[in-house]
Amino acid sequence: MKVKSALLVAIVLGIAGCNGGDDVAESDSMYVEANNYKAQQFTLDKKQQVKVRASLIGGHSVELFLLDESDYQTWVDTTQNRDFANAGLTYIAAITPLNGSSQETGWRTLEAGKYCVMVENTVFSEVKPSSSSTTSTASYSVLTKPTETN
Repeated sequence: MKVKSALLVAIVLGIAGCNGGDDVAESDSMYVEANNYKAQQFTLDKKQQVKVRASLIGGHSVELFLLDESDYQTWVDTTQNRDFANAGLTYIAAITPLNGSSQETGWRTLEAGKYCVMVENTVFSEVKPSSSSTTSTASYSVLTKPTETN
C-alpha cells in the first residue's frame, strides 16, 4: 500500500511540475472536421506573458493560431462564405503545422483582454485537409506568467 501511495504522490508531483511554475489559463481539446475551424476564448485580467503548448492527438496536421478578439472576429466575418482559400488572417503566434506532440509558441507579452486559440483545418494555407472527411483532434494549454520587470 505504501508503494502505491508513494507512486501516486510521485505522479501528482511530476504532473504539477510539468509547467515549470507557469499558470494554466485555459486547457482543452478540439475536434475539428475538415474544411472547418474551432476556437476557444480566454481572458487575461492583466498584462502577462503567454505561450500556447499543443499536441495533435489524431488525424492529419492542422494549424493553431493565437489571436486577439478583434482579429478572430475579422476571420469569422471574412470566412462566413467558407472561402478559406482567399481569406486573410492576422495573429499573434502560430504553430504551423501542428503535427506532433508538445509543440509550442514562444512567450508573448499580452495586454489585459480577450484572446482566442483557434485550430484551423481548412484550405487557408499550406496545411490542408487530405480529404473532405478527414477530422483532426488537437489538445492545447495556454500558459501564463507575470511579465518580467527590468
